[in-house]
Amino acid sequence: METVGEILLTEREKRGLTVKDVEAATSIRALYISAIESNKFSVIPGEVYLKGFIRNYANYLGLNGQAMVDLYRQQQLPPTNAAVDAAQQDTEGNANTPANNNGSVTKWLIIGTVVLILAGGAWWFTGGKEANPAQPKPGNPAQNTAPVQPQAQVPIQPQVPVQPPATPTQQPPKTKPVVVAAKFTAECWAQITVDGKEVFEGIMEAGVLKTWEAEQTIVVKLGNAGAAELSYNGQPVGKLGGIGEVIVKKFAR
Repeated sequence: METVGEILLTEREKRGLTVKDVEAATSIRALYISAIESNKFSVIPGEVYLKGFIRNYANYLGLNGQAMVDLYRQQQLPPTNAAVDAAQQDTEGNANTPANNNGSVTKWLIIGTVVLILAGGAWWFTGGKEANPAQPKPGNPAQNTAPVQPQAQVPIQPQVPVQPPATPTQQPPKTKPVVVAAKFTAECWAQITVDGKEVFEGIMEAGVLKTWEAEQTIVVKLGNAGAAELSYNGQPVGKLGGIGEVIVKKFAR
């Protein structure tokens, strides 16, 4: 059976397309496309993004995207292990070992008891209670008591009210013309470009809230568009796409 990567590679070459052609059409990075075709799935940042890339890539080539994802799942299942009865066989073998000699155990118990009785009798007849340590004789209380020195009286200083420092008037922070905020509800690969300069590229964890500001444009590229809620200049935009869908959105002033 051909692997997912071999099927996608064969279909792309059959259509005369390059990896760059697929990258431009699907917004999937060429690095990830080559990794999928080579079955090097560990390069992809997470199962959610990998399945989304396989689905979008297959749909672009005219194949059934969901069927390709199902084939990937099937090929990733580990082979069925053989019966693991070795541990049980070891347990059965140990059950056949002879029992301890009860006679030997009884003999040592009797000897130990006799030794304890003899030791207790010897201690009793020799008056073995430890004498209490000699208590010191009480002395003259007047000799043992140090004279008490009178404490000097410290004059009480009047309390001077402390005036709180004047609080300077805070000016509201100035924001740039383009402001985009994103709240991530699940793991999501993201690439953010502000005024033509890439400021972030990596995995956003669930629960993260990020805000970016720009003078002209902000370009947001998501590998799992259904995992992010966006707002633009304070106005809610919502989700740009579904789970596992790769979406690119440009926000301009």
